[in-house]
Amino acid sequence: MYSPRTINIINVRITHKTARAPLIEAVGFRDKAHALLELSSWGSIDECAILQTCNRVELYLVSEEGEPLARRAKDLLAKRAGALAGEASEAIEYSLNQDCMRHILRLASGLESMVVGEEQILHQVWDAYLEARGAKKAGPVLEQLFMRAVSVGRRVRKETCINKGAVSIGSAAVELAESLLGSLEEKRVLVIGAGEMGSLVAYSLARRCRSPIFIANRTYDRAVELANLLYGRAVRFDRLEEALVDADLVICSTNAPHYLITKELLSRLMANRKNENELTIIDISNPRNVERASQEVERVRLYDIDDLRSIAERNRQKRLDCIEKASEIIEEELVSLNRDMKVHSVREIVSRLFSRAEEIRQREVAEAIRMLGSVDEKERKIIEDLTFILLKQTYVPIVENLRQAAKNDDRQVIDVAIKLFGMDKLN
Repeated sequence: MYSPRTINIINVRITHKTARAPLIEAVGFRDKAHALLELSSWGSIDECAILQTCNRVELYLVSEEGEPLARRAKDLLAKRAGALAGEASEAIEYSLNQDCMRHILRLASGLESMVVGEEQILHQVWDAYLEARGAKKAGPVLEQLFMRAVSVGRRVRKETCINKGAVSIGSAAVELAESLLGSLEEKRVLVIGAGEMGSLVAYSLARRCRSPIFIANRTYDRAVELANLLYGRAVRFDRLEEALVDADLVICSTNAPHYLITKELLSRLMANRKNENELTIIDISNPRNVERASQEVERVRLYDIDDLRSIAERNRQKRLDCIEKASEIIEEELVSLNRDMKVHSVREIVSRLFSRAEEIRQREVAEAIRMLGSVDEKERKIIEDLTFILLKQTYVPIVENLRQAAKNDDRQVIDVAIKLFGMDKLN
């Protein structure tokens, strides 16, 4: 007997709210495309996506299974942490259906970010969907979920002050640098990475530094482009050590899968350093690009995402009124999204209903034309159009009633429709 499928939307996550940077990094995926393949191979997952940033790893799954699948996915993430699996398991959270939808709306609106209101998360949410779609792992449910999340995120930023001022991990890193070094005007500064986050860091620094900023990037042309915009100097990656040796401040923000700065490298550089100041390094990369042991080198101070927490909290306090308004918008939008997802539950019924009706219409039209004998193209079109309009006018009200029943959780109406149209006899 046919019955509409129960669809669960599941989110499993480890974030800066429950874990520090090293643990999030341990759980993270080096190859998200491979991870999507692994998830889809479980068989019970219809759709999946992975959202991964410097302070979160999140899975979004669509399945008939609910909490058992969420727990299985949680175990998968925890095991990735190796020796830290027990700690990771304590830090990993999951939510289903309406709670999952609320979470992604808050996430896209910047309310779940370390720096409340940050802009980058909106792009990261959409990029996660595009990656899943490109891998053919995202379908209609995740499409609707992520599109609505981005739409709500834009609305929140338009109608509140949530994104006013310095609202990015990059700007927080620069604020941390100022708190550590005082004025940056005369400091020699090197930015490693010229992507979105690196560019934000460089622009923020350019407003504070009198000396030219050095910018290194694996793609040298990108470093040149950014350096020209900021009257800085581009550095080739193979000459990175020359820029490092006398820098006062290094902010690292790339997506390189390995260390760019190691303890061994810094030990060698600091021995030849003419600059009497300490070398301050702030690593906001994902995964980290600076070996943690680097902080053991004399006159090197290393900071990472975890050191931005106090700045993030000050930012949150400034935006409490905006957070309240944004939360109200999210709860309003959640009602609409929840209804739309319920309508999706009868999508297959509607599709089968129309398919059967269209099949009958085409068969009867063909029989009618055969009986009429000679029919020209104009007459054939009139018959086709007439029968299609009759079908549409007959079935559209039925479909609308089915959708309304889904919105109202009226299971009785849906079951009656299935029996009335003989769909209970279908597999």
